[in-house]
Amino acid sequence: MSKDIESQMRAALRAVAPSEEFTQKLVANVTSRLPAPPKPRRFAAGLRPLAWWFSASLAASVVLAVGVHQHLQQQRLQQSGLEARREVLEALRVTSQKLNLAYEAVKSQSTSLTDAQSGA
Repeated sequence: MSKDIESQMRAALRAVAPSEEFTQKLVANVTSRLPAPPKPRRFAAGLRPLAWWFSASLAASVVLAVGVHQHLQQQRLQQSGLEARREVLEALRVTSQKLNLAYEAVKSQSTSLTDAQSGA
């Protein structure tokens, strides 16, 4: 009896070629479920040059900002140098005045000493 069941199962599970109608229905069903091909996007082609221009403008902005920063720093350095120069000149002027006063004081004391020595 087991051989009988095996032969019945083999007969039931044998390979059968599908009918033409089944094949057409299957193909129609599969193609209707396929997603539609994507439409070409026109802005995608224009996006690449736009991205390039955006990158280039961003890089130019960074370079410009660095250049302006360097220029302003150079101006600040020059201003501080000019201020230091002015302070040094003022210090030299004051020193010159003080030295002139000291010279006049020493000169007047030396002349008064020579007058006092000659009058004695």
